[in-house]
Amino acid sequence: MKIIGVTGKYCTGKSTVSAMIAERGYMAIDVDSLGHQALESSKDVLVENFSETILRPDTSIDRKVLGSIVFSDEKHLKTLERIVHPKMVEMTLELINRERGKGCKAVIVNAALLHRMHLDVHCNILCYVKSPLLIRYSRAKVRDNATCKSFIRMQKAQRDINMSNFDGDSDIYIFNNGTKNGFIHRQVDEFCITIGI
Repeated sequence: MKIIGVTGKYCTGKSTVSAMIAERGYMAIDVDSLGHQALESSKDVLVENFSETILRPDTSIDRKVLGSIVFSDEKHLKTLERIVHPKMVEMTLELINRERGKGCKAVIVNAALLHRMHLDVHCNILCYVKSPLLIRYSRAKVRDNATCKSFIRMQKAQRDINMSNFDGDSDIYIFNNGTKNGFIHRQVDEFCITIGI
């Protein structure tokens, strides 16, 4: 089974690329979504480390409040990752194994922190999605109501997400320039043909 890791910095279009590949009949695992589950299942430990200020009135985790804490302090970010990353990796590998058990030809693992979480070692093909900084900032403002300050904090937190982690023969880069002229579709089509899915 081909395990395709799709990665890239904040707001490059990883989910768009993953969805395009998945349209061919494969499962796309959104590791960020698994992170939401990992946060809730780690609530008690997170409150111990970051206080009850990270809770909404209904006692669910307020991801924006938690994000403002961890992305302004590298020590806090490492604490969060130490708590939730192992659970996210475990859930991802369970889903991969489930698809393998079904005899599926491919599965897509969509994760910005693919390399940091060591999920890349489970992938036999890596796809790095790249997009211009200003386009990513515009997307972040629309999608997440990001400010310039919060966007810069996210950039700093993702310094290790870069193309230097890619050196395999089957690794590929997809450039998402934000246009709707089919440019990204053609790249994804070529990628899928190249890897035989």
